[in-house]
Amino acid sequence: MSHFYLSHVRTVDEEWVASFFHDLCRVVAQRTGRSPEVVGVRGKPHSSDVSVELLGRSTVLVVLHSPRYFSQSYCRAELAYFQRRLNMQRSRTGRSADAVVPVMWEPDPAHALEAVLPYPALGARSQAYRRDGLLHLLRLKARYRSDYEEVLRATADRIVVAAEQLPEVHGFDAAGSHSPLGAPLPAGGQAVSFVVASTAEDDLPEERRSSQYYGKTALDWSPYAPGEHEALVSLVKNTATALDFTATVLPLDQETVDRISGEGDPEQLVVLLVDAWAAMRREKRRLLAAVDDRSPDATTALEPRSRDDTESLEQTVVLDELLDRTLPLMRGQHSEYDRWGLPDAESFTSSLRKVLIRLQNEALKSAESVRSPATPAEGLRTFPLLGRYSS
Repeated sequence: MSHFYLSHVRTVDEEWVASFFHDLCRVVAQRTGRSPEVVGVRGKPHSSDVSVELLGRSTVLVVLHSPRYFSQSYCRAELAYFQRRLNMQRSRTGRSADAVVPVMWEPDPAHALEAVLPYPALGARSQAYRRDGLLHLLRLKARYRSDYEEVLRATADRIVVAAEQLPEVHGFDAAGSHSPLGAPLPAGGQAVSFVVASTAEDDLPEERRSSQYYGKTALDWSPYAPGEHEALVSLVKNTATALDFTATVLPLDQETVDRISGEGDPEQLVVLLVDAWAAMRREKRRLLAAVDDRSPDATTALEPRSRDDTESLEQTVVLDELLDRTLPLMRGQHSEYDRWGLPDAESFTSSLRKVLIRLQNEALKSAESVRSPATPAEGLRTFPLLGRYSS
């Protein structure tokens, strides 16, 4: 196993990338007692090939982000592969892993690092690094040696601490064009809004005693991993990213309802993530009813209800009746797969993927139904074909 895989734009700044890779391997090797030749790997510098084998046996992905990073299909594929491994690991264990380390190679004025790579920032205090990036420190190492070594240590710290091995993902199409949340959307990509219908811990209904699934805000709701705030949010973002969606996560409030109900974008794709206990609050019931009225072709719902949440299981009848009254249209929709009372993260992820694919297909059919061929400026030269026997 390798401790890390270095993902970067190839053929550009190769001398400096090779220097950083060499230094990082040396520092990681010193801390682990292993040989520098085996602690790190990267793709061939002058090839766009993606090695799933190298990615699969690496524990951490170190991303050298620059303005060109997401324009390269191999960079997107490398990141998407690790995101799918993280998604699989979380679905199996309910735990998150610090397995993607974003490093600012060059500043990107159009896309902030924390927006396009929603992973913990590098713990480097260097003002020069935060302002100008790692490449600048390398080029002027004589002046910024201490800053460079600080970034090197901070990166190595993250690599060495991440000891949990992620599962491999088989059958991944390395040529796929996967982009993370916030990155420039590839052609054909689609936006989806996830609306979290839950509450903060201090706003739970009196009947709800198990508060360990909640946090300071509704987005902290973590039905499958109590105590790990935003675990559900991370899971849906990663799943959407793997299917070439760009995801926005919103709490269920009046502002969100106004946003997704606006006449300007009635076909916006919306996935409602429902905490059945939230429906005990009168205001939440009103907002849920408003979402229930949206177009069924552009809206769907998923309801996590963990089998480990004994309180929810004891109140199954009460919660089901409450949802039937609050979301009559969504609850009445026939579906070929389960969307309600999903007992674990694995079943939730499976249903979420089916939901997104179904919404994607419905949106494509809707677009095709209103699309008509453009009429040439000089008019039609011949009659259009009206069936297989037309001539």
